[in-house]
Amino acid sequence: GKAFGLLKARQERRLAEINREFLCDQKYSDEENLPEKLTAFKEKYMEFDLNNEGEIDLMSLKRMMEKLGVPKTHLEMKKMISEGGY
Repeated sequence: GKAFGLLKARQERRLAEINREFLCDQKYSDEENLPEKLTAFKEKYMEFDLNNEGEIDLMSLKRMMEKLGVPKTHLEMKKMISEGGY
């Protein structure tokens, strides 16, 4: 209950800091609707961070892909992650 709420509040603050960095970065100044996009990304990230540790692990990624309608096997996801350089 309360611990979960504190974790989510801390996570939301950290993601808000990251979003501010993007908003202040001139590289992204031409991006249309950037504040709205960043807010949507933050909400989705928080939805799929199942362990509330600020990262999306393999099981969180699997759940996200299933909800997006493109389920993947563990092997496919491991390949995705390795190709992403993580």
